[in-house]
Amino acid sequence: MKLNYTISDDILSIHESWQINSLRGMALTLQRIRSEQAGTERPILRRTDRNIIEEWIVHNFFYDLHVLRAHTRTVDLEYPQRWYFRIAYHIVATFIATAGLRHHCRLDCRGWSE
Repeated sequence: MKLNYTISDDILSIHESWQINSLRGMALTLQRIRSEQAGTERPILRRTDRNIIEEWIVHNFFYDLHVLRAHTRTVDLEYPQRWYFRIAYHIVATFIATAGLRHHCRLDCRGWSE
């Protein structure tokens, strides 16, 4: 599934991001965006795939819970990411994955490569 996105130097918005539920789908979407933006040197693309996917997982989780759906239906990624958001997204995404709260977002954090 191909999702629309908007990008600037410091923000990447992936519209209707809740439609992609698998880690593979998220990674492929990011790969496509990075490929389409090759040579633009946008700072937002300095964020790692893992970091972006962790934030995406949390957005999808809250979307599924009907929490702030108007805001969680699209993942808005900022650069630079505030340090406390980075920590929070990592902790919550790891909890979601290890607790099996989202069957399609299981990840083995120990086995992930940047």
